Amino acid sequence: MIDRTLIDKLTEMANKEKKIKEFKKRLRVKGKVAAKGTTKKGNITLTIEKNDERYKFTILKSHKERYDLAEKLQEGRSVSAEGIPKFRVVICTRLKLLEKGIGSGRQEKLEVY
Repeated sequence: MIDRTLIDKLTEMANKEKKIKEFKKRLRVKGKVAAKGTTKKGNITLTIEKNDERYKFTILKSHKERYDLAEKLQEGRSVSAEGIPKFRVVICTRLKLLEKGIGSGRQEKLEVY
């Protein structure tokens, strides 16, 4: 028989590294709801705008709490969203309404002075 302690340890380390990379791949956005729609199957799509960039998140019906929050959201409200990019969509894993909102001003570097 072969001693599997080294193989087991390497497998455990590889699984931890895979999990870390999965969290790094997640898309995290704080912005305002630009548009709201539904898919053919009844899921909700939210388009979140942040600094002239638009991100499209899909909230699945099976995720009850997020789905209920997304139904109540109105355009122009500030939200924080996190999602996992899958084949053609970004599936929302966390959705939070920001009470204070996001400022509309921008901060830019002055390179001339």
